[in-house]
Amino acid sequence: MRLTHISIQNLRRRKSRTLLMMLSIIIGIASSIFLLTTTKSMEKDVADKLDQYGSNLLILPDSGEALTFGGITVGVKGKAEEMNMSVIDQMQTIKNKENLAVISPKLLADAEINGKKVVLVGVDFTKEIRLKKWWKIEGLNFGQFPEKNEIIVGSDAARILGIQRDQHVDVKGQSFLIRGIIQPTGSIENDQAIFIDLKMLQGLENKPNAISMVEAAAFCYTCPIDEMTKQLKEKLPGAKVTALRSTLESRDQTVKRFSLFSVTISIILLLTSALVIAISMISSVRERTPDIGVLRAIGFRKSHILAMIFFEAALVSLTGGLIGYGLGMGLGVSYGPEIAKMAIHIPWQPIMGMYSILAALLVSVLASAYPAWKAIRLDPIEALRYF
Repeated sequence: MRLTHISIQNLRRRKSRTLLMMLSIIIGIASSIFLLTTTKSMEKDVADKLDQYGSNLLILPDSGEALTFGGITVGVKGKAEEMNMSVIDQMQTIKNKENLAVISPKLLADAEINGKKVVLVGVDFTKEIRLKKWWKIEGLNFGQFPEKNEIIVGSDAARILGIQRDQHVDVKGQSFLIRGIIQPTGSIENDQAIFIDLKMLQGLENKPNAISMVEAAAFCYTCPIDEMTKQLKEKLPGAKVTALRSTLESRDQTVKRFSLFSVTISIILLLTSALVIAISMISSVRERTPDIGVLRAIGFRKSHILAMIFFEAALVSLTGGLIGYGLGMGLGVSYGPEIAKMAIHIPWQPIMGMYSILAALLVSVLASAYPAWKAIRLDPIEALRYF
């Protein structure tokens, strides 16, 4: 009689215990697959949104002097040094160009309004508002953008200058309508500046293609920011490329919390499954003490007993792992986005099936190690006394 046949018969005779072991594997694997696939998709979605939520790359003229605009440094040599709009085209030729989500060029200039000096920031409003998603602009609804003859004023600038929304102001000899007021953001570069259409400011300054700096939001979940910085430096030898580490570190910490949570819960679930298997196998060995004694008495070696016990555990875990993978992936694909309350996409991942089987086998083999050790230590003569 083959060992495999004996193992299968043992499992059939103890159907309730076999089903309990298999159920523990199914629940552990299915829960782990669901958690890992769902949180992995959540990680990517959160990382992508954080990458878009403000700039994480800064392109400045590479000069020795410096002029500060609310904590953002722009190089100058006697007068503000500038770059050319061609920088934007060059940025879009790097290897990881698809990771550049938003590129927002800016031109800085000073002006006098109501007898007070202010900083003008020329921007492409469609890109700047997409980059500054936290802006709350009084006077602009979602999806609306200022026209060329309209400006947006920071909250502090509006207060200091004594100006209000829907009022006309003279900027460098031309009248502009104040389309919106940016609600306080807590940052000087937003609260104390006046934002104007980039091309309009270039015309007023007689600098048709000039820009002072470029802010960019890069998708960096799947690409190293250092590599993108290196690529941009190669394409822009006359510019200083800086990755804003605080933004990136904040994003990485958030993403790591998701990973730690899912991995921790998965380990707890698998350990629980291992405990159930260990208890079931120990109980099974005790019940089968007479059977093991007979097998040893008729010539079965210790290695045969070990193989029989491990085969039973492996058979149960293999079946449970496959069922657990199918159930976990099915739940993740069907209900993951709804449970997470996020617009995430969870595809079927065949590679997770292999991991599920390996994890189930590992858990069951480790959980069966002690019961197997107990079984091979049984004295055949002592075991036969149970008859």
